[in-house]
Amino acid sequence: MSIVLSFISSLLSVVLKGCFRITHNYGLSIILFTLFTKFILFPLSVFIQKNSIKMIQMQPQIDALKIKYIDDKDKYVDEQIKLYKDNHYHSSIGIIPLIIQLVFVLGLLELVYNPLTYLLDICTADINVLMESVKNIFNTEARTIQIDIIHQFQHGNIAAAGLNEETVSKILSFPVDFLGLNLSTRPSLKTMDIHCIIPVLSGLSAFIMCFVQNRVNILQITSGKLSKYGMTVFMVAFSAYFAFLVPAGVGLYWIFGNLFAVPSMILVNKLIPPEKYIDFDYLKKIQEQKNIKEEKYRKYHKTEKADYKRFSGQKDLQLVIYSESKGYYKYYSGMIDYICNNSDIEIHYITSDPEDSILCDERSQIKSYYISQDKYLIPLFMKLDCDICVMTMPDLEKYHIKRSRVRKDIEYIYVFHGMASTALTLRKGSLDWYDTIFCHTVDSENEIRKMEELYGTKKKTIVEAGYLLIDDMIAGYSSSEHKENNPKKIVIAPSWQPDNLIDVCGEQILDLLVGEDYDVIMRPHPQMVKHSPEKFEELHKKYDGTNVEIQTDSSSASPVMEADVLITDWSGISYEFAFATGKPVLFIDTPMKIMNPDYEKISPIPIDISLRNVIGKSLRVEDVSEICVHIKELIDNKDKYSENIENALNTHVFNVGKSNIVYGRYIIKKLTQNKK
Repeated sequence: MSIVLSFISSLLSVVLKGCFRITHNYGLSIILFTLFTKFILFPLSVFIQKNSIKMIQMQPQIDALKIKYIDDKDKYVDEQIKLYKDNHYHSSIGIIPLIIQLVFVLGLLELVYNPLTYLLDICTADINVLMESVKNIFNTEARTIQIDIIHQFQHGNIAAAGLNEETVSKILSFPVDFLGLNLSTRPSLKTMDIHCIIPVLSGLSAFIMCFVQNRVNILQITSGKLSKYGMTVFMVAFSAYFAFLVPAGVGLYWIFGNLFAVPSMILVNKLIPPEKYIDFDYLKKIQEQKNIKEEKYRKYHKTEKADYKRFSGQKDLQLVIYSESKGYYKYYSGMIDYICNNSDIEIHYITSDPEDSILCDERSQIKSYYISQDKYLIPLFMKLDCDICVMTMPDLEKYHIKRSRVRKDIEYIYVFHGMASTALTLRKGSLDWYDTIFCHTVDSENEIRKMEELYGTKKKTIVEAGYLLIDDMIAGYSSSEHKENNPKKIVIAPSWQPDNLIDVCGEQILDLLVGEDYDVIMRPHPQMVKHSPEKFEELHKKYDGTNVEIQTDSSSASPVMEADVLITDWSGISYEFAFATGKPVLFIDTPMKIMNPDYEKISPIPIDISLRNVIGKSLRVEDVSEICVHIKELIDNKDKYSENIENALNTHVFNVGKSNIVYGRYIIKKLTQNKK
């Protein structure tokens, strides 16, 4: 390492000596040296600018990959690497300037600490003579010995015996001071002398650099407020702290390195203007989303910390329920109501959504906690200590959520949050680490048993439980009044899987329905709205003033439930709509999402396929031009489809209208047994 450092220092000394010959001033030579390094690095800055622009241009594709492979992290990483390669994007190029900067700092340190060797070109023999003189007379550190030699020599504290006149002249005339600062001295809070101005200026220069960077650097522009301010605070603190660790000469280099970075960034933006290659309106929307997310994090951070502490302090827990967001409460509500009405069991409900309504539930039996997925959730589950844990999240133990490492006998219960085929839409082994499955359909039970047989996995307890959400929706729909729609209402509610209805033929369908005697509502999946808000703003503008409405707020289910026909692709909303209302669904046969390639060995005809032409009709993408004919046929034959839908419901779904009793009784019974 010392050989490499010596080599680097020798190269840098050539540049610094050249700067010294021009300026005849040590401080000015360091400033000129800093400017030279920025000039050398400028082509790299240009390359990084181009690379950063590629990153921003790829962001929509990266977001699409996140959606496409949300359940397959390994595949997502592979596809992301492929995307980078196809676009000639270098993900690690940004670290190169930091490495070079580190090399320059280490080299400059060597120059500052050893000016006799690198700047004054004094021969080794003379240096050794001087070093012996200093060692014998003064108590000095090995690292600063050459600096001490110059100081002691210039103050007449050591003799010039044995040295030639040229060597003596070089040492006496070497200007260690700059504007009243000894550039070989390290600032110290103990002395609090004038040299402490260097760390102050170092921090200030870092602030100026970050201030400009946050406004002109393309990556910083697209970062959230938390990231920007966090980086600014870090750089200011680091720069000030760093300047206390090194001689003032290196601190001077750091100060002007920060300051010279400002015109460099501005010049790069002039040469390669980002607005020429990037849609800044899209970036603005992305930025707004990030700001909202960061604001939400700041708003609820203290609540989360307090809730985590409160949950961790609980003892002898019986029942814990986890919800990924507020939208999952509907899959538990009937069970929770039954338990509260028929037992004194405390329900500890953890939600990762700070706006989940459960947090405002005033029932004494319900203890609710907000724990986001960012920091506390993983340790919480690792240390979980309860009798039963209920979740709707598949892939337990496979990713970040693990079974408890504290208690091995917790019964983990899986609750379905969709009617789709278990074999088709869940990954291989996604339920293997659950002990009990609350099955909602005959099909899911058969598929789970077949998978256990096919893969030789542990046999789970299966409860023929039913589907709480369907029961609630049927009850809610039956107890409310419904008006005859005139004109008829068509709702388009696609999934958010890749190649969904909107991506494949969404506008084509809307164009065909514009002007027809229907009220048409398109309700994209919330995740699609989240990742591509600009797409739906454009659609809203395009169809404004027509019979087509783009509805991005999906908080209310009533527009869907009041439709005469639902149009979707492979979304689970089709079963909820059909079974609750008895009305038909028009399916568009977009590419099917297959999470388990073995699905045909498990279920030759999954429910996703077998029920399409029972509860409605399926239509090939290439036949979408005939969509109006098929909508009319579904409306005209609604009574026939209503009968088919009722038969399918009673044939496929367990315990229709009684699922809350089955869920609740099972948990009460198990917890009562455990208590005894």
